[in-house]
Amino acid sequence: MFFIGIFGIEEKEKIVKELDKLECKNCNDHKSAYLIKSYRYFHFFFIPIFKWNIKYYVTCNNCNSLYMIDEEKGRKAEKGEIDITYWDLQEVETNREDIQMKCPSCSSNLNDSYIYCPYCGNKIK
Repeated sequence: MFFIGIFGIEEKEKIVKELDKLECKNCNDHKSAYLIKSYRYFHFFFIPIFKWNIKYYVTCNNCNSLYMIDEEKGRKAEKGEIDITYWDLQEVETNREDIQMKCPSCSSNLNDSYIYCPYCGNKIK
């Protein structure tokens, strides 16, 4: 939402880290997953001033299950201080077939079968 184009409030979701060999509670497989940070922010001339409502999620690359992570653990995992484990995952929903995969580089919506992003050319899987 924009106010006069000078300042506004927006929501953002971005992939902050790829987690290797995380055991998924749904598919019970050691696959890679993405740590996703979701937040709202106030910006002035498209420069973020402050953020709030910060939440961390993990999505399994094998079955597309979505898990919520405690904010403190998510922040530490983003910085590389700790690793996310099976016990940190709080299930939100499973089989998210209606939600498209996003490119970790340019955040474009992609088909699950893509290996390379058609928009920026970076490798996805």
